[in-house]
Amino acid sequence: MPHELSPTSPPLDTVSAPPALPARTPGLLETVLTILAYFALQAGFGGAFGATSQFIARMFPDAVPDQPDRLILVVILTLICAAAVVVTWIVRRWSAKTLDGGAGGLGFTPPPGRYIALGTALGILAPVLGGLLTQFLAGGHDVSQTVTDIADRAHVGMRVALLPAVVLIGPLVEEVLFRGALLSVLRTRLGDGWAIAVSAIVFGAVHLPDLDWLWYAVPNLILVGVFCAWLRVRSGSIWPGFVAHAANNALATASWFMAT
Repeated sequence: MPHELSPTSPPLDTVSAPPALPARTPGLLETVLTILAYFALQAGFGGAFGATSQFIARMFPDAVPDQPDRLILVVILTLICAAAVVVTWIVRRWSAKTLDGGAGGLGFTPPPGRYIALGTALGILAPVLGGLLTQFLAGGHDVSQTVTDIADRAHVGMRVALLPAVVLIGPLVEEVLFRGALLSVLRTRLGDGWAIAVSAIVFGAVHLPDLDWLWYAVPNLILVGVFCAWLRVRSGSIWPGFVAHAANNALATASWFMAT
């Protein structure tokens, strides 16, 4: 009959859909735009939270903390919101590559334990070597970051509240951006050695505004970037670099309490 299947037609239950194409991971341009978007989000959230803080201070002048303490709250909220948006976006865009520890993945994989110990050691060593390098290049000039200037003027309790943001949240989002997305894209194009070098230079350069454009403080951050990128390549995971980054930042915050 006309409506019957021809003898050469395969049975309906054996017809399969064409194989799905592998998801395309972000390229270099998208990765760079994502890094720029992170700093743009910081500016946007910072402006919004700062304006809200000033409005509340005008409406309830006796019920809000002083300006340095309010500014720390703005910094904490800004960092949390910007980090949440960017990390969520990167993980969704990289999809299955998130758990890939190879050259084209983000490296959200468990590392061997020895690399966690090595990351801790390098995180302690980095500020020592970086501090000596900065002193040599600065020629006696003071070097300080914006967040340190804010913390130095705040109460001790607010400095303690700022610690998780500086020691944990900041390193997490920066490792995902620079040793996750950027390093992975560069490794597939330049190889491991050049990828480590270029990603570390970019990592140091993007901190220039926070350093008041003091160029002689950048080599210290480049050194941290080299250590973290090397750990990512050798271990196949971003977590040893995160540990090193967190340890480096934790030592840097010690000055907040020594000054007190």
